[in-house]
Amino acid sequence: MEDIYTNVHYWLVDHPTISKFEWKQGHTFGSSLCFLTLSISIYLFITLLSFRFSLLLPTLPITILHRITAVHSLILCLVSLIMIVGCSLAVLNQMPRHDWRRWVFCFPVDNNSITLPSGPMFFWIHFYYLSKILEFIDTILIILSRSRSRRLSFLHVYHHTMVPLLCYLGIYTRQSLIHIIVIINASVHVVMYAYYFLCAIGKKPWWKKLVTDCQIIQFILGFICSPIMLYYHFTTEGCCGFELWCVDIVFNTSLLLLFLDFYSNNYGKKMGNDPNSKIEKQT
Repeated sequence: MEDIYTNVHYWLVDHPTISKFEWKQGHTFGSSLCFLTLSISIYLFITLLSFRFSLLLPTLPITILHRITAVHSLILCLVSLIMIVGCSLAVLNQMPRHDWRRWVFCFPVDNNSITLPSGPMFFWIHFYYLSKILEFIDTILIILSRSRSRRLSFLHVYHHTMVPLLCYLGIYTRQSLIHIIVIINASVHVVMYAYYFLCAIGKKPWWKKLVTDCQIIQFILGFICSPIMLYYHFTTEGCCGFELWCVDIVFNTSLLLLFLDFYSNNYGKKMGNDPNSKIEKQT
């Protein structure tokens, strides 16, 4: 077991590519404003095009759609699992020996210099940000499905548009709590994409409700951690990314309200066999 832990720790934390990671705007892959703007613009263009010219877009046969969905879901499930382990080990490795309790919830403001987001923890946060671009494929699969107009909701598009932007700004500002967000959200995605994968291969699991429960718990945990960060922010010299946290809390509240509305209107209704229709992909 010790050898396994040592190997995992090396490949997910100590490897030079990870341990010496530095996020430099415009140099690190995906770190430029042009990359972010172009990615979101293309995503919104394709989405709006699907509403405007839905009848002109191709529709994939259900068998092919299921196969693509299965591969996509399996990849994101495994990627999310790797992010959980990698980010958790990186946090343990990078946290200071003194005052670690505060550091977990509040990255101290450096008044003397601008410190780059660096080290293994920010490698995995950057990896998480790039995975949000990969999740745009969720929307493309819905667009190419047979009943695209019924399931491509405002909640889905709103979430997929905003999260990459907030991730980008979170790295740029070294936002406090961002590592906790990554671990919690990736944990939800392991359960969620495992469910989609099993549905896509024709083995619908019994734990559909667990996916919805995990999505709600995610919001609750975020709201629980926030007061701790606020305590440290107002009783010490401050926490990094506080202004962005204010934006995040508004976004998460709006997302929770939209999700609860979706839950009350759709949960429990009889749905088809299309794996994309099982649960709204919004977390």
